[in-house]
Amino acid sequence: MDIAVLDENPTRVLMLERALGRGAHRCTRFRHGTALIDAMRHRSFDALLLDRDNHGTDVRELVRIVRRSFGHGVPLMVLSDACEEADVVGCLRDGADACLRKPVRDRELVARVAALARRAAAPFRQAGKLEAESAGGTCRLPGDDLPPLIYGRYRFDIGERRAWVRDCCVTLTPKEFALALLLFRHLGALVTRRLMADQVWRGAVREDARTIDSHLSRVRGKLALWPHNGVALHRMRGLGWRLDPV
Repeated sequence: MDIAVLDENPTRVLMLERALGRGAHRCTRFRHGTALIDAMRHRSFDALLLDRDNHGTDVRELVRIVRRSFGHGVPLMVLSDACEEADVVGCLRDGADACLRKPVRDRELVARVAALARRAAAPFRQAGKLEAESAGGTCRLPGDDLPPLIYGRYRFDIGERRAWVRDCCVTLTPKEFALALLLFRHLGALVTRRLMADQVWRGAVREDARTIDSHLSRVRGKLALWPHNGVALHRMRGLGWRLDPV
């Protein structure tokens, strides 16, 4: 996982990097909340780790900004010296997924990060097997080792590059399919225009290109990304798009 760490103390950051490195995680350090928000507009992180006692940054306000701007798709944990119930409850109400008291124990930190990652991935059933057919046999998936991505009424067969809505197959172009996967894999989180340009068009178009919007419009229409299907696609002006669960 690519984890953004907000902490002004270089010694603490080195300790966090060492601990998380044991879990095969990578850390990107930020000293100030403004730098973190700016980075999130141009790239995506798998989790956020924020030190509550960072001078010059109101971390609780930062949590609220992250949730308003980027949604709840990215797991967010707050580290704090405080142990008062009111402080912990306040952070959780602001949008944090977990609070961990310092000093942090290495193995507990790695386990908690893993637990947050599992929680964030819970809406997506990485189905390794289909239900047994009437004959009672086991059905293999198309693409074998590439299981489908399933969320609610939506199913994406990655190996066959096919999509279904309410069990109806929908025809998508390769770029439309890639865009749809990007949105569903970041459900509830902002997907920046730069990320779309880099991952779908491999940098062949500018992040402000209108072709991104036209493709998204077609994806919304073809997949019926509307509340009656449990999702809603929202444009975040100047930033990108966010697919929210309803």
